[in-house]
Amino acid sequence: MMHWKISIVIAALLASMAGAALYYRSLYLNAEQARQHTEAQAEAQHAALAQVNRQMQTVAALDSQHTRELENEKNRIAQLERDVAAGRRRLRLHAVCPNVSAGGTTTRVDDAARARLADAAERHYFTLRRRIEIAQEQINGLQDYVQQVCLNSHSGE
Repeated sequence: MMHWKISIVIAALLASMAGAALYYRSLYLNAEQARQHTEAQAEAQHAALAQVNRQMQTVAALDSQHTRELENEKNRIAQLERDVAAGRRRLRLHAVCPNVSAGGTTTRVDDAARARLADAAERHYFTLRRRIEIAQEQINGLQDYVQQVCLNSHSGE
């Protein structure tokens, strides 16, 4: 009789130990699953951060490149403006005089100075050239940004 009581106690102990083992196993599996989920999130965030860093480097390189190009164009226009002011170069414009008839006689003064732009028109010309170059570099920079940053980030997804 005693033998079956011991068997019941042993069976109860084994059942409680099995229950505890199953309980702690489920805790372990839940913790392992949470760890894997957290690891996957960390890897995704790391990849996103790496992508943002690459984009920032690309944007910085583009900005540097286009700033240099714009500075070179500004220097070239400034040099052209100095050359025109010093007489080393001339601005040539295609113009017509609508008040002069094509069949009329031409009078010529041999010592007359060449026609030239008024000072204000010359300044406006160089101002427009500078603004055109700025706009062109902005457009080039935006196009490069779209091609190298926006389109590349979508193709990498």
